[in-house]
Amino acid sequence: MQKWWSAMVLSLLIGCQGNSTSGKEDSPPQSNFSTPEMQAELWRRAADSLTLARQQVILQSLLKAADREGWGGAVRYCHAAAETLTFYRGEKISFQRVALRNRNPRNALADSLDRAAYDRFLQTGSKESMILMTGSSTYRYYRPIYIPMEQCLKCHGKKEQLDAQALTEIRKRYPKDQAIDFSIGDLRGMWKAEIHP
Repeated sequence: MQKWWSAMVLSLLIGCQGNSTSGKEDSPPQSNFSTPEMQAELWRRAADSLTLARQQVILQSLLKAADREGWGGAVRYCHAAAETLTFYRGEKISFQRVALRNRNPRNALADSLDRAAYDRFLQTGSKESMILMTGSSTYRYYRPIYIPMEQCLKCHGKKEQLDAQALTEIRKRYPKDQAIDFSIGDLRGMWKAEIHP
């Protein structure tokens, strides 16, 4: 899975920025854009493509697991695969999902910038990602994750909506779970990226 992320990052950057001027295959290509704002927009678009693709893979995989083994099986699958599905750490870019009401403690909001981005999405309901310059040519990216469909409520809904097998597995595997009591359209969390061009 780590190779998948690396290949995806590199191909998106090459596609967005043109050919590398460094000649090194393991470093991102140099930007042809002259302003920090233009480069930030380029990185935002690349991160959008990466996170949308990853979100589709996660959703499709969970639905397949639920079809095969019920919602308890979907929770088991998610527990086993979450690290490779939602985390990536590279030299220039890292991704993860974060949430205020998390299931996995590793997905907790890490700092005041995470909380500010979360609060913005919570208050505005915006579906647009954002990217912020946090240091000299360092960027922080956020894209909201909203509850998109009824099936999500089998594992994240209100008490009467939760699947019994899913709830048993959640209690067993995530004893400090906070990721229930959501409704369709609620902010579930965010994709977060840190980019060091």
